This record gives sequence, C-alpha cells and structure tokens, in this order.
Amino acid sequence: MASKLEQFEPFAVTQGSTYGDAGRINDRMNMKRTIFAAAAVLAFGVPTWAQEDDSLAGPELGQPGHYEAMKEAEWDWHPGDLIFRNGVNDLDELIRHAEAGRWATVGMLRSSSGGPRVVYVDQSDGVTEVMLYEFVDGLSDRDYEVYRIESLDPNVPGEQMEQGSTPRFALFIAYGAAYDSLMLLGNDGYYNAELPYVAALNFGVILGVPTPLEKLVTKSQMLRDALLLNWEAHPFCVVAASQEECWNEIKEISVVTPGQIISSDAVTRIFPN
Repeated sequence: MASKLEQFEPFAVTQGSTYGDAGRINDRMNMKRTIFAAAAVLAFGVPTWAQEDDSLAGPELGQPGHYEAMKEAEWDWHPGDLIFRNGVNDLDELIRHAEAGRWATVGMLRSSSGGPRVVYVDQSDGVTEVMLYEFVDGLSDRDYEVYRIESLDPNVPGEQMEQGSTPRFALFIAYGAAYDSLMLLGNDGYYNAELPYVAALNFGVILGVPTPLEKLVTKSQMLRDALLLNWEAHPFCVVAASQEECWNEIKEISVVTPGQIISSDAVTRIFPN
C-alpha cells in the first residue's frame, strides 16, 4: 500500500509558469518528521504533533468554549474553505493597504473531532491553527468572508469530515513551518496568502497571478520599508552595498496576496452570500 504522503508529490510546474523558479514545494519537508508523522497517521489516524498537544480535540462537554464550538459556523462549511479577515498580522495589513484590498489575512478550514479549525500563518507562531469560533471571535458577519475552491471540494453538504486535499497539505506538509517575512515562494517558511496558494498549486489549481513587489510598493512606502528593514540579511542582497541596491535585487519578486486569490476564477464566495 502506498504511503499516504505520496499524494503530496507536487503538481508539475514548468519553467516560466506562475510558480517560476521558486523550486519544488516538497523541499520544505523535513524527512525525519515526515516519516514519523506518516507512521503515526497510519497507526492512529492523526499526526503525532496533534496527539501531543491535543490540537485535534475541541473543547470538552461542560468546558469553556464547548457551546461556541457546537455552533460551528454561520455557513455550511467544508474543509478547504478559505476565510478572510483583518487584524491578525502587521505585514498582512501592509499588503492589504498596498493592493487596496478588503482583506489582509486568509485561513483554511479543516475538520476535527471538536468542530472546524482554521489553519493560518501567524507572524509569531508560523503555520498554526485555532478553532473556527476563536478565529472569528468578536467579529460580526461583515468582518469576514468565506470562499471555496470548488474544483478541490470533495464534500457534499453534511459530510464535512472528509478532509480534502488542501487541508491535508496544510496539516502534513506545512504545519509548524516558520512565518516568512521575506515573502519568498519556495523557501522553508510561509507567509499569509502563500499557504492556500501553494496548497492549491500542489493539486493543479492556480489561485491567480502573483504580483511583483515593485508594483505593490507604488502605493505603500511602508511595505517597502518593512521589506528592507533587515536588508543585509536578505539572501538576495548578499552583494548589495545599500538598501537601494537591495531593493533593485528584490523588487521583481512576485508575491501572493489575498486580493489575488479572491479575484481568481478558481474561488466562489460562500459567505455572506
């Protein structure tokens, strides 16, 4: 029987495609962790890290948060649904301002025994997750939107425990990776919109066309300043003698944004409808 992780062999991307020269996505995988996690999945049905911190379990009956978890969602949620909101990461907000977008941060829903959870990239914790009700805590229906990648949705209403391809990528490949403040596709970390973009790309779906940094910063000097804050440590600027020389090296890097994902033909708005 083939390993469950073999399904994550990256979708073939040719030279000059949207993903460019960023490299193979599975370079991110730490082999020891992958083998150990795969063994745990085959034996117990959940990854080892989820057993250790009980992240697959929701609030227990009678404990704080139980009734909020039982409510689950304001829409008929499916694993893989993309939920957009603001106020999570500083760099996400700078991107939103630069592209004049509505939303800054995007998370991805997955199923668990305790109800839906949201996998997203946090600037302190990297790729992590929280319960859905925690992710939208304090938000009104106008403070977030939900989109679905229809071509990758394996579910029919009422069968949300089928995990789906993109949530499995987020859990078994990306989970625990560091936050990527350099915003480079294909390195060891992830930034905000990169996580769902790369997850979908692994299964042949392109969520729009990434935008060159040079185009984004025409509307936001603050974004340019943030990207150059530690310019001397940037891998593209090892021979640069100044911030300006570094900027000339990185300005053509293309980045994935929430607005790009929403405007792609691959997603459909589910909530509010």
